Amino acid sequence: MKPIIKFFSSYSSSDLYALYKDVYFSSEGMSESLEDKYPDLESFEEDISNLQSIPGAIALAAEIDKKLVAYLTIRPRRQSRLRHTSDLNMGVAQDSIGQGLGLLILQKGLEHAFASAELEIVYLMVRSDNVPAVRLYEKVGFELLTVLSRDTKIGDSYHDGLLMRKFVDKRNAQQINAVDQ
Repeated sequence: MKPIIKFFSSYSSSDLYALYKDVYFSSEGMSESLEDKYPDLESFEEDISNLQSIPGAIALAAEIDKKLVAYLTIRPRRQSRLRHTSDLNMGVAQDSIGQGLGLLILQKGLEHAFASAELEIVYLMVRSDNVPAVRLYEKVGFELLTVLSRDTKIGDSYHDGLLMRKFVDKRNAQQINAVDQ
């Protein structure tokens, strides 16, 4: 079945929260736990409501056969001198990894970013040992800015973080679609 991508507003907050739970509980790649980020459904709903109130914000979810399988948010920064910049966060449900959903929702999110008058730069953080994610981001044109040595500590193990960015160049909007060909 072909994935359908829609804005968060098309889905119930409890279904979206369940997707986030799946991603956070099944992935070692996140730098924070779900409890740190969203201790309960109400905090999730409040954050998503705040996100959707920011000009240029993008919040997408992918579904297959009416089941949510991936999400992507691009959150513009609120500070007046940083409003042209944003932060990307995304995840794919455990049982849907490896099906190309990450690329699909990332392309759709970047298409919306290219169409946005507010966004000029999209930043993201990814752990260096999350090789599939790093390759995905490089494939769509994110560049490595710096390595944050020993940025994340899980138990007794340290992991390097990678800060990456992509300029939202309106003139090269078709570049994102060319990746699929």
